Amino acid sequence: MLELNRVYWEYDKGDWWRPTPYREAFVNIPRYRRYGPSIRHDLFTLAKQFAERYRKYNFYIALSGGIDSEITAETFYQLGIPFEAVTLRLFGGKNDYELLYVNEFCKTRSIKSTIIDLDLKTFKDEVIPKATRYGQFTHSLSQIALTYLFEAMTDKDILIYSGHNPDISKFGVGWCEDSPNMVKYAINTDKNFFTFTSLEPIFMHYLLNYDPNQPGNKNNKFIYDCYPNLKNRTKRTGWEVLDDVVNECEPLLVRPVRPDDPRETVNKKIRYGAKDWPVFLTWK
Repeated sequence: MLELNRVYWEYDKGDWWRPTPYREAFVNIPRYRRYGPSIRHDLFTLAKQFAERYRKYNFYIALSGGIDSEITAETFYQLGIPFEAVTLRLFGGKNDYELLYVNEFCKTRSIKSTIIDLDLKTFKDEVIPKATRYGQFTHSLSQIALTYLFEAMTDKDILIYSGHNPDISKFGVGWCEDSPNMVKYAINTDKNFFTFTSLEPIFMHYLLNYDPNQPGNKNNKFIYDCYPNLKNRTKRTGWEVLDDVVNECEPLLVRPVRPDDPRETVNKKIRYGAKDWPVFLTWK
């Protein structure tokens, strides 16, 4: 469960890389059910095991200014596990408000942090093409932008992400494909990637507190109850004010092709459309 670049899905014929066209996509690990008394209990247990297993590596936790990445960093900090924070600054400071939380968190704990600037031209000309080529990204510009953090990593570094898994659709509980795509990207670019939020106990705590009527689709009370020292805030990512960037960049994406798609032959790429949905992976 603690392996780097963990693959927990498959497509046609057991492949982890989506073929074109593809017929099916599903999760190929046992269905998630188990979890402990609290997210803090489970995250502490997993973090200690992780740090021991990969003690020869350098840990970099991607901090966005949100509570999900902050509880991972706070867990490492309270356990005395050495790490550095790395943060993406979007398009000349569009997410500077969120970065105030990152700065405060790191400064009060004397944690070394690095801010990496991503400008729009680099995003369009380099990051998006590379993410689609090596990660098969078709949606989620925010996740595509985060792949830029890998550029600063070496083979002795592990980049640790956090998120709000699970995703829920009419097909059930699981993952939109952007989560597996981050793993594909790391594999194909020879980087080391890890996330705690796709592991069974952490995934289950998020599922139990799923609330589609709240930002991030969850009620964060279960987090703040376990980490009362962290500042309560409304979930924001910086992308809330980037509609112009989204409208400009979404046409650069290409969505996956199924053999029964009526609009286009399977040998042609189909451009992103507002009504297109990402591949969703759940248990059979």
